[in-house]
Amino acid sequence: MAKKKTDINHCKWCGASTLMERMLLPQTPILEFLEVKIDLIGREEVWGDRADWSRLNLDSDMEAELLVYDEMLGEVDLKHVCERCLSEDDRLWDKYYGKERDGYIDFDLEF
Repeated sequence: MAKKKTDINHCKWCGASTLMERMLLPQTPILEFLEVKIDLIGREEVWGDRADWSRLNLDSDMEAELLVYDEMLGEVDLKHVCERCLSEDDRLWDKYYGKERDGYIDFDLEF
């Protein structure tokens, strides 16, 4: 049976009802409480090209948290996500990974 445009779905991230179609998105949205922890440790020390966790004073719980978070952000599949979650995720991406960050490259494609 074909789905109607009015079929209600549920947001994979928050559970709210949504009419949004499935999109290719990470398993989790950007989580601000973890991004704050990453900033406290040092973003370049955690995710940078020269990051070396053996030099950081990370307890095993924090290391596990970072590993799971990284995996969840890197694993994508098709899912329904509501507009509110998408908007919040965009805001947090801009805040923690966007244009204000060093190394940001904006590809302005003209067709």
